[in-house]
Amino acid sequence: MRAPHRDRRGSVLAALCLALILIGAPAAAQEAVVQVLPGGTAYEATIQVTGSEHTFWTPGMLGERVPLQVEELEVFDSAGPIEYQDAGRGVITFPEGNYTITYRAPVRDNHLVAAFDTPYSVTVALPEGVDVKNPLIGMISPGGVISTGANGTTEVAWDQIRVVETRFYTPEREILLTTFGTIWIAVALVLILPLLISRRKGGE
Repeated sequence: MRAPHRDRRGSVLAALCLALILIGAPAAAQEAVVQVLPGGTAYEATIQVTGSEHTFWTPGMLGERVPLQVEELEVFDSAGPIEYQDAGRGVITFPEGNYTITYRAPVRDNHLVAAFDTPYSVTVALPEGVDVKNPLIGMISPGGVISTGANGTTEVAWDQIRVVETRFYTPEREILLTTFGTIWIAVALVLILPLLISRRKGGE
């Protein structure tokens, strides 16, 4: 007669342990994919959204939230596109639920910034012929992992991040930097060598 009682206690204990594990486990970050278009003047983004609104914004000069002007904006649920309301200042609203949002936004001076209200797993895909690896003319936000994608593209991925930043460059700009650096080193040698030689002679 006691065995069923022990089984019930074991089931309750197992259920309690599972609930505590689920409560303590961190929520998985939503995903965002940003594709820089050829030419580097715009990007297309696909993001996952849960809730009833989304805000498009970018950090200003002092870190303030500046509304981001986007184009070709669409909101999808599992059945397809849905209607949304423009609440102004970069905010759109829709019925509570899970959605995928796609849009296009500008990139200025090869400098991309994408900002989100909550942490996202973000992947930025750069077109062929564009790179970020040279720290003198390129940069990425801390935590980004660089990898090679398909067809010579470059991908940078972050996990659990609210704002990502990427400054990319073309091969022509890297060649220009190398040429300028070579000329600068040559000029520096021409100016410094006579001084070093004169000091050495003076020491003798």
